Amino acid sequence: MTAVGRAVWLDGALIPAGRAALSIDDPGTRWGEGLFETMRAEGGRVALLERHLDRLEASAAALGLAPMPPRAAMRAAVAEALAASGAEPARVRLTATPRPTLLVEAGPEPPLPDEPAAVTALALRGAWWPGNAIAEHKTLSFLGHRVAQRRAERAGAGHALLLDADGRLGEAALANVFVATEAGPATAPARGLLPGVARAIAAPAVGAREEALPEPVWRAAPEIVLTNAVAGALAVVAVDGEPVGDGRPGALARAIATALRAAWSSVPAAERGRDGAQGAEVA
Repeated sequence: MTAVGRAVWLDGALIPAGRAALSIDDPGTRWGEGLFETMRAEGGRVALLERHLDRLEASAAALGLAPMPPRAAMRAAVAEALAASGAEPARVRLTATPRPTLLVEAGPEPPLPDEPAAVTALALRGAWWPGNAIAEHKTLSFLGHRVAQRRAERAGAGHALLLDADGRLGEAALANVFVATEAGPATAPARGLLPGVARAIAAPAVGAREEALPEPVWRAAPEIVLTNAVAGALAVVAVDGEPVGDGRPGALARAIATALRAAWSSVPAAERGRDGAQGAEVA
């Protein structure tokens, strides 16, 4: 039986993590030119792999990154790394650069809790620029989000909420954001922020509209929920030390968590024709 642990696949082979390295001439190393996807695996497969690869390939085309690893190679590398890791559930990170370089890491990820996890957040004004088109792609140049997250953690919060100069809520450093309002759930348009895979599942599931909410509206909301492609739905119970709603996960967080659980447990569309599995993919 395969031992559970971290597995690393780099450019055609599984290698010890300590030996994994990119060339100093790789565009990812030299310029931060590259893309990455972090994914959740359940039952030995990444159910949303095709969605993640769709986003990666669309970003590569939009940013003119070429040559990139072929899609078939990315699928195969993910499967091999997952099998070698043996982790269940697992976190998978795929990194691709236009050398082309392909790196896949797989390792243990905690099971999802029965109820959405409760988290705290720090709001950072001016940390989101709606006109910054580069932020709409998951590039290796991730420093801005990392700095925001570190600021939140130094302040004792679990997550950073990124606001524009006027205080409108965009996304979090590590997640997209949904807010419960009187008119129904809302999430900011993907302009200057990442169009998350989990966001794309959650939005139609809860009937969310796209709107960048002004500060007085989102601060008065009964619920703020983060969506992350690995951690799922996270209920923000306090912002800047002040409670959100009654300070507990609510109905919106539970509805989003249910939709994401269904997506992660579904059989990937690419496998249905092979094994005769039934059921529609979560849209």
